[in-house]
Amino acid sequence: MHLKTEINLWKSKWIRIKEEGGDVNLDVITSAENCNEVLYPTIKKLLFILACLPVSVASAERSFSTLRRLKTWLRSTMGQNRLSGLALMHVHRSIHIDIDRIIDKFSAMKKRNVDFQI
Repeated sequence: MHLKTEINLWKSKWIRIKEEGGDVNLDVITSAENCNEVLYPTIKKLLFILACLPVSVASAERSFSTLRRLKTWLRSTMGQNRLSGLALMHVHRSIHIDIDRIIDKFSAMKKRNVDFQI
């Protein structure tokens, strides 16, 4: 079946539902879940792709500007775990972090072989 034919069938289905007084104000995910995969295989795939697309590009732009601030030239050798952690801390900066608890957790991880001499 061609995409154009499938789209015409999809449109006629929703016109019929509207004329019968059915609910046509569904979101993309609900429409994709209710889409018959045998009758509308391409429409179902397109609806799932549409559901995955971001509503705006502002969130992606914020992520890139955050990464640009975090990954400076001096810290270009930073590992992926540390970069992900710093990015999450920056994005969720409204969450309070108990620094003493983090220091205690870090110090309990393993014994450090550093002798401090005065």
